[in-house]
Amino acid sequence: MKRSSLVLYLAVWFASIALAFFIGRALSSTGTSTEQTASEALSAAQLQEAVRSATARVDTAGAATGEAEAEDTFEQLRTQSSAMTRQLLNAALAVPISDPGRSETINQLLEQLAASDPLAALEFADGIASLRDAERARNNILEVWASNEPMAALAWADSALADVPYNLRNSQMEAIIRGFAETNPKGAFNYANALSEATTSELRLKNRLLSEVIETQIGGGGLAEAQTTIALMPDGPSKENLQRELVNEWAAFDPESAAAYVQGLGSDASTGMKTALIGEWAESDPAAAAAWLSNLSTEDPAYSHATTQITREWTRYDLTASSEWLNSLPASPELDRAVATYTYRAAQEDPPTAMSWAESINNANMRNRMMQQVAANWKNDDPEGFTSYLDNSDLNEKEREKLETAKSWHSSGHGWGGRR
Repeated sequence: MKRSSLVLYLAVWFASIALAFFIGRALSSTGTSTEQTASEALSAAQLQEAVRSATARVDTAGAATGEAEAEDTFEQLRTQSSAMTRQLLNAALAVPISDPGRSETINQLLEQLAASDPLAALEFADGIASLRDAERARNNILEVWASNEPMAALAWADSALADVPYNLRNSQMEAIIRGFAETNPKGAFNYANALSEATTSELRLKNRLLSEVIETQIGGGGLAEAQTTIALMPDGPSKENLQRELVNEWAAFDPESAAAYVQGLGSDASTGMKTALIGEWAESDPAAAAAWLSNLSTEDPAYSHATTQITREWTRYDLTASSEWLNSLPASPELDRAVATYTYRAAQEDPPTAMSWAESINNANMRNRMMQQVAANWKNDDPEGFTSYLDNSDLNEKEREKLETAKSWHSSGHGWGGRR
């Protein structure tokens, strides 16, 4: 048994002890009975003794000359860790739901148990009352299981997930593939790539799993390997989807190199790849993203969407700079959504300027809606300024009435402000 494996289980052992101490204190503070839990009797002295004991075990295993001796020490550590974790899970489940640390503690313990007994961990997860927390726990368990025993986890999924609702099944399959890819990205890719494409739902799942592999591989430092894998794929929708995923992940930490990759593809670079690049780049440096956008033709399908992405991000930090940039672009109906995005942001800080932008929108429905949004903010923040605008405008009576009675939909989360 490798020393690295022993250290892994020692880490699990240490974590179990620390969590026992935490749970013991939490239960004590809430008045919960802990007579049957391991955490009740744990003291600082016992914590120190357990750490010394576990350290000694690893030192013994590391110095062992025989494989059998090391294996025996390893199995003892694993058994002790599993038993302790089970006791701690029972204790954690007894903590009142109102305790803010309860959910996270249970998840950590389940991940530990998954390393030695994933089926038992899944049984514990089934007992979690919150559907959201139960799903999160299952996914974490499956990811741990697949990182250690991918074939066993996949075999379990074939039968256990057969009757699970579509979205839940896909979520758990993604967790398994993610764990698989952490230790064997090539194997995970080959498995996902061999899945059926007979139906739309099967193709969608296949693409999602392949994307998970690429994302995990890049996150683990395997960018070059991911590039090679994708380059060797036959041309088609699956390859385009993975190229977009590659660019999306790459641009998050090195947008200039990702941009060079997209640029190098020339006409083979898809709209999805360009918008993925711009979307990620704009979050960290909207000015640089805007400069790269100038390489695209205004007739490029990605141009309009990318302009909106840049505007959405840039207006979060600098209304003036983003306004100047928008003004520098050739006027066209394709910019309507970008202008609407700017208007939405500016309406909260500079209603007069926002109204001027709203009036410039080509699409009548979008223009009227944005003017009403600006009006709703303006009349509340500066009623005199709003009235002066109405009196000096060329609006007819019906149009004026709509602005005077407009209600803001900002608080409802709708509009071109995005999810932020």
